[in-house]
Amino acid sequence: MDLSDLDDLLVWVDKLDSGGITREEYLSDHPAVWLGRVIDVGEGTAMSILESLQRGEETEAILCDASIAVRLAERRAQRVVLTQAILERVYVDDRLAIARLEDLGMRSNGYHVTALVGDACDACVIVHGNVGAVFGDEGRYPVSASFYTNSFLHPEGGICDLTRLATRFDPDGGGHANACGCRIQPLKDGGRDSRKVVDSDIEANLAAWLGMWAER
Repeated sequence: MDLSDLDDLLVWVDKLDSGGITREEYLSDHPAVWLGRVIDVGEGTAMSILESLQRGEETEAILCDASIAVRLAERRAQRVVLTQAILERVYVDDRLAIARLEDLGMRSNGYHVTALVGDACDACVIVHGNVGAVFGDEGRYPVSASFYTNSFLHPEGGICDLTRLATRFDPDGGGHANACGCRIQPLKDGGRDSRKVVDSDIEANLAAWLGMWAER
């Protein structure tokens, strides 16, 4: 396969992977953006897309393929629902956007939240998962938090090492300074407790993180 056929697509892949995409590009209907959103729907969809790319098909043509178009329509509909949920459940505290998506069965990346909030935030925290769930619960996973720098505003890196927040209570938390995560921890007297997580623990974890964020 002549990789030069993929030059334009690889530019977009690099933008998304490196955090170099602009807010306008992310919110656009550019075919490469939507191809990236639909390729992870399932193994069969991914293989079909890869085979089309091997044949040298244009991104627009791939998205118009009958089987891919169905998945694309599903992704678009899901995105509308997720966007509405974020808008209803996000708030900004000291330029930290906090999206409370727990118990909704939804997940979002940092791009989506920071694109919706815009320049009003320097970073975001996304709470997701199920309160009280533990690993092994069918269809449920422990309530967790993901931290992301607003790379639209800070393309060269954020103003705070977010792993400090992710590792504050969770010894297994961590990741990259601009993209990391952890599980919400049950807290008592400012430290970890051994019981299951309850709703008030989310508030307690967030309060501690906001205190650390304020010292940035």
